[in-house]
Amino acid sequence: MKNLEFLLKFAQVELINFLNSSEEEYMKVSIVVPIYNAEKYLEKCIGSIINQSFKDFELILVNDGSTDNSLNVCNKYKNKDSRIRVIDKENEGSILTRRRGVNLAKGKYLMFCDSDDYVEKESLKKLVDEAEKHDLDIVIGNTCKFIDRFSIIKRSSKNNIYFKENKIIVGDKIRTDIASAYLHGHPFPASLVGKLYRSELIKKSGKYLKNIEFLGEDLYLNLEVFLKAKKIKIITDNVYNYRYGGNTNGYMSYMFSDAVNGYKIQKEVIEEFYQDSREKRYGGISIMLLNYLKTCIENCFVGKLPKREIESSILKYLSDENIIEASENKGSIKYFTKEFIGAIKDKDVGFFYEKINGEYKKKFLFRKLKYIISKL
Repeated sequence: MKNLEFLLKFAQVELINFLNSSEEEYMKVSIVVPIYNAEKYLEKCIGSIINQSFKDFELILVNDGSTDNSLNVCNKYKNKDSRIRVIDKENEGSILTRRRGVNLAKGKYLMFCDSDDYVEKESLKKLVDEAEKHDLDIVIGNTCKFIDRFSIIKRSSKNNIYFKENKIIVGDKIRTDIASAYLHGHPFPASLVGKLYRSELIKKSGKYLKNIEFLGEDLYLNLEVFLKAKKIKIITDNVYNYRYGGNTNGYMSYMFSDAVNGYKIQKEVIEEFYQDSREKRYGGISIMLLNYLKTCIENCFVGKLPKREIESSILKYLSDENIIEASENKGSIKYFTKEFIGAIKDKDVGFFYEKINGEYKKKFLFRKLKYIISKL
């Protein structure tokens, strides 16, 4: 559970949501952009939104206590375009920052954009047209990844397009075919970007966010929202451009607690919504947690922690009751090697130190190259 200060802030933000709930909508879409030290890419992000061919929207820029020139960039655009609203607040992290924007939104639909990304000129029109035509709760489009400032390096070939056919999904099929992906590590896009939501769905969701710091924020909100949705559509159009290797690649001290709390959230969801496939879903989340275990150990190397501290963290992870439970699941035993499962059972710190350190070193050159290109 998070500290009392965060929970009080979360309750305060939700109170704003309640007080605003009776106010009438006065535009079609609200676009929320959470911002923290993004001055380098912010103008491109804002420019791509205000130049949309679809014009009936408000843009809510939420500055999360940036220490660079981000706030000045926001205010510059606000003075030029009456559709822009700027919220400046102390640094609270991405969950509360995004939520403050959501709770002030007045549009029928909500769209999110990260401050170092940008959207295609026709994106909003395509998404809104589909939502209105078919009375949809959510519209999901393709996302293109790029890693340099000029978008020269892009994953745009047909082989890298995730959605390859337009499809409407309704009723229980959303639960069984879409939301269930978030219980198996299936690559259905967990991000909040690249999607258009009916606003009331987002505003009435978020109960799981109180239990996590950052890791899985998008996934657990989407899991809740998709389980509530009655009708969604997938489209093949590219609607969003995502900067590969953005601002979330550093050491995260809260990663393991988020992974474990996410596992607990998934267990809660299974008990409420997936009794008909309980064993299969538990297998999925157990595999996800043990994959997160590897990521959490790698995170220690990313943070360049002393060897003794890394070993201490590994022992702590291997001793966690949730990790032990996941390692004893039939799905995990079938998925991972005997050596891997045995090392968890034996709390073999050396095995995991050597294994993850070796994998991290192999990735290091690629990470360095990606970082250099992203800073061009």
